[in-house]
Amino acid sequence: MDFDWEELTPAQRARHYADWHAGKGLIGGDPRRRPNSEILPSWAMDRRFVRALALDDPRVVNGERFRKGIASARPLEIEIGFGRGDFLQDRSTRIPERLFVGFEVRTKAVRLALRRLENQGLENLWLSDDDARVGLQLAIPERRVDAVHVLFPDPWWKAQHKVRRLFSPPFVDLLASKVQPGGYLHLKTDVEQYGELVRHLLSGHPVFCDHNPELADRVGPYRPTHREHWCLENGMPVWSFYFSRRDEV
Repeated sequence: MDFDWEELTPAQRARHYADWHAGKGLIGGDPRRRPNSEILPSWAMDRRFVRALALDDPRVVNGERFRKGIASARPLEIEIGFGRGDFLQDRSTRIPERLFVGFEVRTKAVRLALRRLENQGLENLWLSDDDARVGLQLAIPERRVDAVHVLFPDPWWKAQHKVRRLFSPPFVDLLASKVQPGGYLHLKTDVEQYGELVRHLLSGHPVFCDHNPELADRVGPYRPTHREHWCLENGMPVWSFYFSRRDEV
């Protein structure tokens, strides 16, 4: 199946922003319109789990502990769509001095990963089942993030599902507001055209530099995701992209 994208006309770009402000495309719907979204589920209480709209839930200490960590001077890395959590948990183990936040919309996967991080005793990792387009906006301060990892995002092949694709002009604006100067975005995909779409959006934004393969050194050693491992085992190509945020913008 071909991955369909094209350079945006002004009208198409305006449509992206209109859909964004209307909350369209969010996985699971817009939580800001969901009843009881300000309350954490019982299974999440007093664990390393957050939802942006429930940071002030008075029954638990999750939000208070999360905000204290975010307010610290520890470098912060984000993974969006962590799946099984292999990359994220390995990285938080390798670099204990850093703070990590992982977003994954599949609550079942989040609960499994939460159990694994507790078994490993990881104290520098927080998980959320927020759509990152909401979680980043509401829970992460401006220019706080050192690195964002997006590994094998869902292509959403069908035309009617394009609105669900993570990367769009307003999402790149969001990244620009949250990534600190000198920080970077790390993308991996097995859909070359998706990578080219992201490159088009990032390199065309005033605060991001074009793809620079040398930034791979900043990621360093890592444990491949389940998807990357499958691709390597089956001889399928993987494309990697790295975009730094300009210091002066």
